[in-house]
Amino acid sequence: MEKIHMIIASAKTGLKKTFRSRVAKDQHGFTIVEFLIFAAIIALIALLVIPNLNLFLGVDKKLAAANVEALNVRAAVLAYEKDHSGKYPSDSDFLWQEPPKPGDYIGQPRAYYTIDIGTGRIINATTDTVGHVPTNPWTGIRWDYTSGSWVK
Repeated sequence: MEKIHMIIASAKTGLKKTFRSRVAKDQHGFTIVEFLIFAAIIALIALLVIPNLNLFLGVDKKLAAANVEALNVRAAVLAYEKDHSGKYPSDSDFLWQEPPKPGDYIGQPRAYYTIDIGTGRIINATTDTVGHVPTNPWTGIRWDYTSGSWVK
């Protein structure tokens, strides 16, 4: 019986050695050159895909930035109202001064906002008003009073 156990044990050891050597011989990995080529292809695909991702997803950066600014102006209007005994400003010029001062509620917005002094809601916003906006205003978008946001 002991002999049988030794034969089985040696057979198992022989099988393990044969299996290990066969796996080691047949196993192939990437060479450094193959890996660099693979990385270059992935980088090239990323360079082509990432800039067009916003177009694919339907995100318009200009429109999104304009609506974020409108939210910031709305927050500044509410802060102004708290500091001025419940009175709202009539336009966005009350929220900042040129040159900017420490007491400003916001920096210079890219659009000129007209505000309802009774409710604090933005009535109108325009990028066409001369003297109120920087030299690079948004184009191709307009303020929609009903939704209270910029739209195309």
